[in-house]
Amino acid sequence: MRIRQPCLANSSQRSAQPSRLSHLRLAVALGIVVPGFAGAVEGESGGPVTFNTSFIQGLGQPADLKQFIEGNSVLPGTYRVDIYVNRSLSGRQDITFLKQDDGDVTPCLTLTMLRQFGVDIDRLIAEGTLSAYADLDSCVDVKALIPQFVSEYEANFLRLYLSVPQAMMSRSARGYVDPALWDEGVAAAFVDYGLNTSRRKNDYSTTDSLSANLRNGLNIGPWRLRNESSYSKSTASPGLFNSNRTYAQRDITSLRSQLTVGQTYSDSEIFDSVRYKGAQLGSDLAMLPDSERGYAPVIRGVANSNATVEVKQNGFSLYTTTVSAGPFELTDIYPSGSNGDLEITITEADGQVRSFTQSFASLPILVRRGAFRYNLDLGQFDALNEDADSPLFGTGNLVYGLTDNMSTFGGLMLSDGFSATNIGAGFNTPAGAISVDATQSSSSTRLGKNIGQSLRFLYSKTLNLTGTTFTLAGYRYSTEGYRTFSEHVDDENREPDERVRGRAKARFNLTANQVLGDGFGSLYLSASDQTYWNLPGQTRTLQAGYSNHWGRANYSFDVTHTRFADSQSAYPSQGNTRSRDAQATFSLSFPLGDDARAPRASFSAAHDASGTNSRANIGGYVAGRDDLNFSLGGSRGVTGEYSGDGQINAKTPYASLGAGYSQGRNYKTANLSARGSVVAHGGGVNFGQPVGETFTLAQVEDTPGVQVGRYAGVKTGSNGYAIIPNTQPYRGNFVSLNTQDLGADIELESTSQQVIPRRGAITKATFKAKSGMRMEATFNYPAGKVPFGAIVEDEEGQQLAIVDPRQTALLLVEKNEGTLVVKWADQRCTAQYAMSEKVAGENYQSKILTCQ
Repeated sequence: MRIRQPCLANSSQRSAQPSRLSHLRLAVALGIVVPGFAGAVEGESGGPVTFNTSFIQGLGQPADLKQFIEGNSVLPGTYRVDIYVNRSLSGRQDITFLKQDDGDVTPCLTLTMLRQFGVDIDRLIAEGTLSAYADLDSCVDVKALIPQFVSEYEANFLRLYLSVPQAMMSRSARGYVDPALWDEGVAAAFVDYGLNTSRRKNDYSTTDSLSANLRNGLNIGPWRLRNESSYSKSTASPGLFNSNRTYAQRDITSLRSQLTVGQTYSDSEIFDSVRYKGAQLGSDLAMLPDSERGYAPVIRGVANSNATVEVKQNGFSLYTTTVSAGPFELTDIYPSGSNGDLEITITEADGQVRSFTQSFASLPILVRRGAFRYNLDLGQFDALNEDADSPLFGTGNLVYGLTDNMSTFGGLMLSDGFSATNIGAGFNTPAGAISVDATQSSSSTRLGKNIGQSLRFLYSKTLNLTGTTFTLAGYRYSTEGYRTFSEHVDDENREPDERVRGRAKARFNLTANQVLGDGFGSLYLSASDQTYWNLPGQTRTLQAGYSNHWGRANYSFDVTHTRFADSQSAYPSQGNTRSRDAQATFSLSFPLGDDARAPRASFSAAHDASGTNSRANIGGYVAGRDDLNFSLGGSRGVTGEYSGDGQINAKTPYASLGAGYSQGRNYKTANLSARGSVVAHGGGVNFGQPVGETFTLAQVEDTPGVQVGRYAGVKTGSNGYAIIPNTQPYRGNFVSLNTQDLGADIELESTSQQVIPRRGAITKATFKAKSGMRMEATFNYPAGKVPFGAIVEDEEGQQLAIVDPRQTALLLVEKNEGTLVVKWADQRCTAQYAMSEKVAGENYQSKILTCQ
């Protein structure tokens, strides 16, 4: 192993600031000898270059500089390093460096690590180079397996470079993570909760209310059991508990799919989604590499030399690669959004530049050539009314990438008395992404038989020249006899004389954004229009807005117009007969200071037919803390009444808490809220902030109060565990510890780990900690001097520090008294120590020890 720069630290230096003192002295001394370089170098003859160290006698002659100037300048221990495989960053993790019998210090690489780095372990087994029963977690001699393998450690940048022949690397797509590394996590149970309670008083009564939203889970092996439920109670109504759905789910890795059993919802990509009890098997796109998750066209071109190809979208670079002379194809591009033509630039070896544009726009229905996704549902319709008919049904759909620019799709749904068939296609064209499909349904109920069709058209496009984005434009027309499955069930449960109003006939919707250029802001437009077969008029909504900024102040104007199909449908509970409504809104916000965490002031005003209401507000972080924020505001209503309110929210290691108060002319309201989680696992029970679908437990052994990553308020509890609220499934997630607030008496072997969870997994990242007392030991050696560079170990042989030119070492001892072993060359001596009682504020104790 070649080492480019000395790493003059023991295995615990990275997490304990005081231990750097002795190493800094050594680094200064060695910097005099070989400034800027202490790696193994070769002369013109191929032999190693030697250095004359006699001129550093004044500092104390080092006992043995071999490990510093002959390629072994890293001391044995564990270091957190960035790992580059064939010059590409593969990840960041802790690597242990071990001293071999010949004196070399090499990284401990396991087969699990090599697989993670992309080495084709299966090929090594197939070729007989590696036993199929080899221990995956033990250090291996990589050069014995792959003779061309080279490792280099660049200590000043904490980088480990691994060079592996391309033939020994897995043929994987960009963003690929080997499923063998997906972690199903630990067995655990959790409750994610949201609690809200309030008291409202007016001139006539006092009303108390309580609500709770619960998401409960239990993970056992590959299975995840989930329940979503709620509870509500108020002074005027008794407590009501409702379970929304309960299901069990697990990965089907070989199919890149999820299997769900229980109460769930059918897929909505082709047919309308319905709630049912049964089983679902469907593609999970998160399991795919980044380059295969979304649609993108194949980019083809011709290079005249070894050229660099760069792909941009909306001015942002997406992909850069080097290609050989001749035709090339780029199939692993994943654009940053669903719209925006791709700009391809080819830079030849002589500097000649050629460019062209590849049209690109995508809809959810488009997939790459040869790719597919599917969904199968089988079960019983789950009606909200327990007395309603709940027929059995089955449905399935498939989307397939037929060509580079065309995807086909279709689906089938069957039930007693009902059937629906869908077929369609999606196209990527220079004019935009277009999707067209048709559905025919047949519904037979006690009210009669209905057969009908529904046609759907979707369009999406970004016009780069004008900065216009049609996020989604769509039109759907359904004949009078068309029924969705939910409508079929409603017909079956409806009385013959019961009238149904509002069956959809045609719907149009459009969302567009227009960038006006630097300094001129942007416009947006959203419109929808819905007509019905048996309802007069139409429902129409139109929204338009403009936003911009002036310095650090943001402002916007918005207009909304709504028209209702039925004069009674706008405000039926109030008997309002208005058939249309319009509102105009203005808002302004700006910071109160130059600091990034300075509070912001905002003002808004809204005007409609009833009048104008306005509001002023100040909100932000308290004292610049990211775990505590506030909001204070006042409002003026359309009739001139005034009200005020205040809110404060805190993120603690145990929950996110909130409290608020509002007061108006005729009311007073106070509210309290708490959102968080309770997790029971093998290490105990922990309270934490709200968790997502997939989350992680960080364990710092026997060390409470350690800040985890950049999560506000997330710290280890009394059992050494912390709950990290969210992690991304099937991708590498780095779990890092913030050690700035740790005292001098705590040392961590590592401060960062990577976890790759499966969907819904509760993974665990364990960090080993050592606590004790700091000691600056000066060694008195009767037979002479303890030489500069000598290694200090404890009784178990664990390296603690190295001796500086003053015969001094700064180290952490776990016991109040014990024995230290000092080694250099072929000599050694031992020293007894006894620590005094620790004094508050004391970082270390100085001791003079006799080494015999």
